[in-house]
Amino acid sequence: MTPTRLARVRAALASGHPLPDKLMHALEVTGPAARRAAGVVPVGPGTVGASPAATAAWLGVPDATTSTARAYLEGVVRQHGGPVPCTSPISVFERSWVLSTLSRAGVPVTVPPSVLASLLDTLGPAGTATAPGLPVDADTTSVTLYALARAGHPVDPSSLWSFDTGEHFCTWPKEDGASITTNAHVLDAFGWHWRHTGERSRQLASVVRRLTTWLTDRQALEGSWSSDRWHASPYYATSCAVLALHGYGVGAAVEPAVRRAVHWVLAGQHPDGSWGRWGGTAEETAYALQVLLSAGQTTSERCAEAIGRGWRWLATMAGSDGEPALWHDKDLYRPSLIVRSAVLGVTWWGRRYAGPEPVEAGPSSRSAMIRIA
Repeated sequence: MTPTRLARVRAALASGHPLPDKLMHALEVTGPAARRAAGVVPVGPGTVGASPAATAAWLGVPDATTSTARAYLEGVVRQHGGPVPCTSPISVFERSWVLSTLSRAGVPVTVPPSVLASLLDTLGPAGTATAPGLPVDADTTSVTLYALARAGHPVDPSSLWSFDTGEHFCTWPKEDGASITTNAHVLDAFGWHWRHTGERSRQLASVVRRLTTWLTDRQALEGSWSSDRWHASPYYATSCAVLALHGYGVGAAVEPAVRRAVHWVLAGQHPDGSWGRWGGTAEETAYALQVLLSAGQTTSERCAEAIGRGWRWLATMAGSDGEPALWHDKDLYRPSLIVRSAVLGVTWWGRRYAGPEPVEAGPSSRSAMIRIA
């Protein structure tokens, strides 16, 4: 949001010109022009742009005509008991990421029918959004499609074609830049459908090849995918790319790319067994372990030893590592259920390589996983 663009947005809003849905999420940046702006209507539970800040900026001083927006803000404050998140709610985002993560790790989870129905209901011809008040996006749509497919409820992924730029898939139309993780998730969705439904169409085969090439071309020389708009850590982007390429990528470039990623992850393990960009975190350790566990390299002694050390470090942390916020939105945030599912998933997935559980772990991640299952 450059100063020039911000001035244009403020002028458009002041003149009554409708704004794209994506800009509603940051409506507060328009200042006084946001208050009861024409054409801005709270949706769903009363949100503007699925954002407490944007809703408050639009609301101004509450009155009898703004009961839904006020009730939404009061509910968010009650829920969090203090500072509120940059986005709320994020139920579609949470449910789809958690289900896809646990199912890919092989966790025997029975998904409640109400959760499956909620995800199915959100999918329309144009896809789905993270939350009411946000535009549909390719990232949430593809992960939702993938989660439903792995849960035994595959849905035709044709809604993703509207995000195709001809080179890669945009997160939303007119996006600035491109996202590694969004395109990895799109490859998951198309790749699963192409591989499992018998629909071996030229169009699906072509897009799987194109996304494979696009992702491998953007791997850094040392083996990571180091830059993505949604997360501060290269371990998240690298994990998303490796999971997609190893699972559904095609062509001669896949194996060397995955092998380089494995070597990069192995080289980055801290002496205590953890991984992290600035210091060891449970979240980043989980992403590093996803790479090692998924890449088919676990037969090597070095890889198995690294998995065991990482697994045992996670067990001793018992899910508590100071909870650094690594996800990007209007500010840094931490989707705690999504992070927890990544930790629990690799705890289940990697248990065969881990050896004895540390006695100091307290309530272990393994026993927690069994209760969830």
